[in-house]
Amino acid sequence: MQAQKESRLFLQKLLQNPPMLPFDPKLLPLLFAVTQEGSNASMKSVVSLIEQSPRLATRVLAVANSAAYGLEFKVSTLQRAISIMGLREVRLLVLMVGMSSFIREAQLPKDFDTNRFWKHLVSVATISRALANVFGGKEGACGPDAKAEDRLVMVPDEAYIAGLLHDVGKLFLAAMRPDIWEKVVEIEQVESVETFEAENAEWGMDHALIGAAVLHHWKLPLVLTEPINLHHSPELATSFRMEARLLAVANCLARYSHDTPATLGDDVLEYLPQGCDPEAVSVAVFQSMAGAQGSGFAELNA
Repeated sequence: MQAQKESRLFLQKLLQNPPMLPFDPKLLPLLFAVTQEGSNASMKSVVSLIEQSPRLATRVLAVANSAAYGLEFKVSTLQRAISIMGLREVRLLVLMVGMSSFIREAQLPKDFDTNRFWKHLVSVATISRALANVFGGKEGACGPDAKAEDRLVMVPDEAYIAGLLHDVGKLFLAAMRPDIWEKVVEIEQVESVETFEAENAEWGMDHALIGAAVLHHWKLPLVLTEPINLHHSPELATSFRMEARLLAVANCLARYSHDTPATLGDDVLEYLPQGCDPEAVSVAVFQSMAGAQGSGFAELNA
């Protein structure tokens, strides 16, 4: 009982004083609003908020001028850079800059393996995007022909973002309560349990809830925060059920070897939607991981 009280107090304080971002937090909901169909939000407002963060403005220009776009001329203005990259690509870059900045600057325990953590995030993001293409679309098991409650609302770009952010709560816990993080690691090792199980055993709250609460506080859409909250227990989802299952599957698949298409285990098959071909999932994930090698925003490591 005392542990649960302590965890609730931690979450309350975290939301009252959330982690600092290298840009105005208002930029996040604005980017999601402006990329929605029929949005009245303007590119000018996006440019204005990005300009307030010299670090972010520099990264946007660097990416727009990178070899990935193959331009023969230099882009020197943010508005031109955003026009070239597209708002959804800029949205992803902003999130990646925020994540990488927090990872670099947070006072994490010395045993926290940031390289392994970041690699896992990108793997889950890449797999989530591939799964959204298999689950959804015109011929997907959760596409427009599925029952309303079984349809996949999340589009591939959103699935990538959900994967990238799904474990952000681990960062907040490790940075702000290293004592709890160390106890969780000890329970994992001694009892051979998953991280979320050790967290719940230690103080009745897991990293999924912590991360989702902060992201909701930053006004990210529910199509992201709800699946992130329940990616370890998608069976409890009452909304965005398929999104939660997709993220759970991606999280499991990220632990597989992707040298060749794999036979899916029970941990994955349990959450695949009815009518979804396991072989198609395996091949899609293998192809997505192979295509992801060497890709991404190299400027983030600069």
